Amino acid sequence: MRDFTVDGVLVGRPHQSVHEQSAVQKYPVGMIYEAFGKRWRYCRAAANITIARRGCPNLSQNPWYAGGYSFGCDTSKATGILGENYVDITLGADYDAIERTIDVFQGGLLTAYPAAPRDDEIFQYHILGNDASYQVAIAHDTVRIYLDPPPQEAWVAVPVDGMPSPYMNVGASGSVGTQGSVIVVPEIQVTSGSFFWGQTRGPAWVTPSPGWNTASTREAEFHTDGCLKAATGVALQRAGYLLVENTDADDAHIMLMLE
Repeated sequence: MRDFTVDGVLVGRPHQSVHEQSAVQKYPVGMIYEAFGKRWRYCRAAANITIARRGCPNLSQNPWYAGGYSFGCDTSKATGILGENYVDITLGADYDAIERTIDVFQGGLLTAYPAAPRDDEIFQYHILGNDASYQVAIAHDTVRIYLDPPPQEAWVAVPVDGMPSPYMNVGASGSVGTQGSVIVVPEIQVTSGSFFWGQTRGPAWVTPSPGWNTASTREAEFHTDGCLKAATGVALQRAGYLLVENTDADDAHIMLMLE
């Protein structure tokens, strides 16, 4: 692994190119690689991505979804020691008895809701990683999570929401549907469980369906299958804008704007 900054930005060129998948993780999930105005994020495929150059969604459930990796503050509590960069999460009903493997939360978010006198504040932390879940009362009811920055005070049973990185569970373009959010455009086909670079911004070619050259329509948005379409202002997800003058032909070259 080459050097990267404390903010998760790769320094230099990656050993794993943007046109290569890897069965072995080579960088932290969510790591940023930038070159010539383009940005990529290091991702893990949660399904076979059989069509490249289309928008692919995050498949992680929201924190209050029972039975998933994420966990909600209704029954999940965090305890931590001042000066340490980790907290231990006790997972209550709906979220316990589910195995969390090592670093499945890497690059994710932990949101804390402290008690009085700070109960009008909400704190959010970047998750560096996690140990494997373990048993205190029942199987997999506790997990240790490492944070940046460390908690600003000791925690005792602080309610928390937790979810994996959006780049940890990337689905196929066909699963965008009506409730998935596109997070990356992969350059290549990817096997489920493999790691890859997904583009998030900068000049890009994304499959259109259909192409368009409608006058005064420069904005592009995503179809439910991850393809591009002309923006119509009906609250679909923005993809970016057309890069070139296209009165004489359809085009799929856009300035991608996923972050």
